[in-house]
Amino acid sequence: MIYVLILLIIILITPIQVVITKDETRSDIDFYFTRIFNLRLDFDEFIKALFTEADTPEKLSVSKVVRTFQSYRRFSPFIRTATRIVPLEKLTLIIKTKGQSLERQTWNFVVSWILIAYLQNLVHSYFKSVKDEYYNQVPAEKSALYFEFRFNFRLVYLLFSLIKNIKRLPKLINPKKGRKKYGTTPDS
Repeated sequence: MIYVLILLIIILITPIQVVITKDETRSDIDFYFTRIFNLRLDFDEFIKALFTEADTPEKLSVSKVVRTFQSYRRFSPFIRTATRIVPLEKLTLIIKTKGQSLERQTWNFVVSWILIAYLQNLVHSYFKSVKDEYYNQVPAEKSALYFEFRFNFRLVYLLFSLIKNIKRLPKLINPKKGRKKYGTTPDS
């Protein structure tokens, strides 16, 4: 019994390195269990399934995107509480924009830096701190967005988040189906 408890504590406090990368060659979400197991889990297909229909895995489905966003909104207090404990180790964001004329390149530059500032504020509001961050806007032949997020997460943070948001847990487990229309009776 004591060995099971020790193993559970080790699993709860073992850091899991999360790496989210998108560049011209790959688009990856990886979980590395490096301390004990030296295991890598690839979540690309899982994330793709959240946004696409089963019969057309290449095309985004609006209904699946809306459903995923609604699920995120239900889980967002838990996610925000857990990520506010975690320091972000590395953040790289590069926006490449295409512009034929000088005027268009100027507008692309301004809009890109506004987007970068917005994303920087969003990341700083979600995470405890950001250790290594790099932002850039580059004119290129093709418009693209490249980024890399890297942080260490522990399962104990998720447990702490569940304890902190214990009042919201019943709503998460048993969501209400449908909505009542006020002012009407069930007979009409």
